[in-house]
Formats: sequence, structure tokens, C-alpha cells
Amino acid sequence: MASSLADCLDILREAHVAVDRVLLIGGGARSEALCEVLPDTLGMPVTVPEAGEYVALGAARQAAWAATEELPEWSRSVSRELFPAGDVGVQEFRRRYALARQETQAQLG
Repeated sequence: MASSLADCLDILREAHVAVDRVLLIGGGARSEALCEVLPDTLGMPVTVPEAGEYVALGAARQAAWAATEELPEWSRSVSRELFPAGDVGVQEFRRRYALARQETQAQLG
């Protein structure tokens, strides 16, 4: 899952979308394994906010923005800040994941 998220981040960057932060919410935020590997897999810090209804709040914020043409403030409390540790094993796993993806795409034609 972490490698798939990293692929999505790469696609955004290739489209010249500036990604300056990553928030980890929901079930992923409760996974110690994901919290451990995600910063190294993405190659950037990951913020874990306090648990909340962020999907619903985000949809409400977007609707308010569309209705008023003003972006509403959205406060959140940070539970944890996760930083890449330079884990070579994670980087090697990502490299292998990319090779396996390429081989699978080649087989599927």
C-alpha cells in the first residue's frame, strides 16, 4: 500500500503538482507498520493529525468554498510528525516494487 501511495505521489509530481505535505488519517494512521515505513517510502515527512472526521470535514469545507468562493479555515491538532529515517531497506523494497510493477505491466501488454 505504501508503494502504491508513493507511485501516486510520483504521478502528481510528474504532472508538476507541488506536494508540500502528506496527512495520514483513518485506519492508516492507526497502523504502526504504515507509520513506520511511509515517510521513507514517500521520501518526505508525514503528519498524523488527532483522530477526527477529516473526510466529512474536507467535503464540507470544499462545499463551503464552492458556495462562498472563500476557503474556510480548517484547524486540526497534530498527533505525530513522522520523518524519513533514510531506511535503505524501504528504499530497496520500493525499487523492487517498481521492477515488479513494470514486469506485470509488460506481461499484461
